[in-house]
Amino acid sequence: MAIDRGVWIAACLGTGAAAVVLAWSPGAWPVPAQDGRFDEAQLLPGLRAAAAAVDAACARGDAQAFAAATTASHRQSLDQRLQAVDLGLDAGALKELAASPQVDWLAQAPLAGFVQGPRTAIACPRPAGDGAQVLTFEWDGRRWLFDGSFQALGVRDAESATAAVTDAVLQRGR
Repeated sequence: MAIDRGVWIAACLGTGAAAVVLAWSPGAWPVPAQDGRFDEAQLLPGLRAAAAAVDAACARGDAQAFAAATTASHRQSLDQRLQAVDLGLDAGALKELAASPQVDWLAQAPLAGFVQGPRTAIACPRPAGDGAQVLTFEWDGRRWLFDGSFQALGVRDAESATAAVTDAVLQRGR
């Protein structure tokens, strides 16, 4: 039984189109880490890229690029804090944020990291010895998005850093 040439072409085009759609769908790329395990070699390049994208958007005062590099919950939290002092999340505020680059924290060897589902957190020592900076990220199906940063004053070693990053991931995941 011979297959009509048109049917064969349609089948090939359909298969190719399905492959393209699946390759670009957010669910196509699972979280690049196992729960509970923080593999520096595997995760740090992506986290650094996410932090660098945020820093670049802030330096340019580019709200659209900032939105593309951060989670909605981070933007909402930041906007609420700015509104408390009668400011908005605009180009001027973003340029002010550029004074504290996030990627600089990730240049050092981390104290600890934690992954749970699409969320991860990493604790990096602060140069002045005043605790650690905890940075959080969320996997959107294609890349890591920055989800916030805070200073953890009591973090001085790997054990306390592990507690801080675990808490940061689990608290936000609720």
